[in-house]
Amino acid sequence: MEISAALDKLRNICSRQEKAPADILASLKRWGVETVHHQQILERLKTEKFIDPQRFARAYMRDKMKFDRWGFVKIRIMLQQKGIDKGIIDEVIGECDRDEYREMIGRELAKKRKSLKGTPYEIWAKLARYGSSRGYEMQDMERFLGNEL
Repeated sequence: MEISAALDKLRNICSRQEKAPADILASLKRWGVETVHHQQILERLKTEKFIDPQRFARAYMRDKMKFDRWGFVKIRIMLQQKGIDKGIIDEVIGECDRDEYREMIGRELAKKRKSLKGTPYEIWAKLARYGSSRGYEMQDMERFLGNEL
């Protein structure tokens, strides 16, 4: 695929949905665009404001917390895998309302608690594993897990 065709296609895609730089590079590789042109295309899209890592990170975090109920740990790992800079990730996570985040964790753990059976220790362990798999930090889960023992 030629550079101009790839740029037009990427502009169209990025105008409909936020994309990370890693997503753009993956698309370019898949389309067979020569590797020497990847950075040039990426910079052009950044200059034209079609991609913005900070804007992507905010949208990604907002969607994953709202719809998938992910915690900060999982979001951080996934953003790092998408090639987002650590400074941007720290800034975006720092902007999140901690009280609202803790309320979400409480609701999710309470919902999971209803389906669990066993001794208090077993339930505590199951809830801790569940929360960890969702990316919740132990310090934020402790308030809710303390009631199980």
